[in-house]
Amino acid sequence: MFQSLPNAGRISSVFLFCLGLIDLFRGAAHTYFIYWANNTFAHLDLSVNGQDQLVLLSAFGISNFLTGMLFILIAVKAKPLADAVLIIILLAYAVGWLGMQYAGVSPNADFYGRYIMMAYFGVCIIGLTWSRFDKKSSS
Repeated sequence: MFQSLPNAGRISSVFLFCLGLIDLFRGAAHTYFIYWANNTFAHLDLSVNGQDQLVLLSAFGISNFLTGMLFILIAVKAKPLADAVLIIILLAYAVGWLGMQYAGVSPNADFYGRYIMMAYFGVCIIGLTWSRFDKKSSS
């Protein structure tokens, strides 16, 4: 369906590529520069089960490396899928947020990383919106 359009996924793929780069940065921050990330963004209290908290933060960094590489791969090699991937990102965040609400989980730390996550969410919405307008104007 999308492959019949010459520019299918063109705009969304640019946004997805940028999100891939952001995820690679986040992966590095959550693994190799974990203490900097904690001191700058997360502000976790490492005096209680600190190593366990850092292991969980590092595991999140590993998933950031994975999503970053996949987003870049899709943006470069499978542009028609970019719109769908941006929608899946939004759905995944919504499902995760609902799960956290259901479990009664809320941060005790400052957790400035949440603002990065909100911007990430916003980038997806802007990318999808721009892509839709571009498709309508080229039709």
